[in-house]
Amino acid sequence: LFIINGANLIDGFNGLLSIHTLIIFSVLFIINLINGNNEILYVLFFIILSILIFLKFNFPNAQIFLGDSGAYLIGIFIALSVIKSSILNPSISPFFFCVLLIYLFFEVFFSFFRKIFIVRQSPLLPDGKHLHMNLYKFLLKNNKSKDNSNYRVSIYINSIYFLLLIPAIFFMHNGLFCRYYFFLLFFVYIYFYRMLVRII
Repeated sequence: LFIINGANLIDGFNGLLSIHTLIIFSVLFIINLINGNNEILYVLFFIILSILIFLKFNFPNAQIFLGDSGAYLIGIFIALSVIKSSILNPSISPFFFCVLLIYLFFEVFFSFFRKIFIVRQSPLLPDGKHLHMNLYKFLLKNNKSKDNSNYRVSIYINSIYFLLLIPAIFFMHNGLFCRYYFFLLFFVYIYFYRMLVRII
């Protein structure tokens, strides 16, 4: 549920969700390719191909959009693919897959508690204070170009996400590292969030 809702939550900027899921599915594809799990490889390949075709028309300038249905569908594919990959690769720490899903998960998790304890409103009500929206406001403030700032959000967030994912990829079999790294990323997210809030 976290991942499905997280997919819908971050959808809204050109390429943000699609590039993010492309990274996730590519990592899953490589893991299963190396370990010879052919039954899931074909599914992952066609999902990656579909996302690449969609990206051609969505990034940097959007001609088509995923919409709620598309975002929920991608969220379901991510959740099922990660569960299946974790089962097929028992030597890989389950916490590695948690790290792989950190942005989608923590965006929903943090938003839920932020609304309850900081904003003092229902966590079910939407607001414009998510990490990607704050980054957009920051870029808009410094750039003044709405179209340019839109797709740059996707580039910045996914670049940082990919860089933070690299250590976990190298230590995916080390359960202790992945566990502590997963919780460390909570603080990394909060640091970037607070920094953006202070600036804007």
